Amino acid sequence: MSVENLAGRLLVDTNVLIYATLAADPRHHRAQEVLALRKRAGVELFISVQNLAEMYPNLTGPKNQPPDSPVLARKKIQAISQLRGLTVLPLTLGSVHSALDLCVKGGITRQKYFDQQLAALMLREKIPVIVTENDNDFLNIKGITPINPFA
Repeated sequence: MSVENLAGRLLVDTNVLIYATLAADPRHHRAQEVLALRKRAGVELFISVQNLAEMYPNLTGPKNQPPDSPVLARKKIQAISQLRGLTVLPLTLGSVHSALDLCVKGGITRQKYFDQQLAALMLREKIPVIVTENDNDFLNIKGITPINPFA
């Protein structure tokens, strides 16, 4: 789906945030377009503190070559968290319990828990769309529509 057609309440996933900070990545420009949606009327853009936390090991780890230094990763994460027009949502104990319920219902194990935690947060906050490269991770969650801006 075209980024230009997105509207309403949207949660931006970690991968999009990471690509927005990696100027040499071929997905950088599209990720920047997603973040620019926060300036458009009719769009409410959200991230979670979980997304910010997930950025650090990805920016400083082996998937990012060369890996960012801890100082640079912190600078990038803080810059994202302070973008005007981007609301950072907290995680709550209720979100954790809801995520666990989603995991039990869907037979979800291991690291896939974190997608369910985002889904629980989105359902709580009535955010129907997640903008993510990992759209398959959210396909079977009732009430959530994943949109891959890179497809």
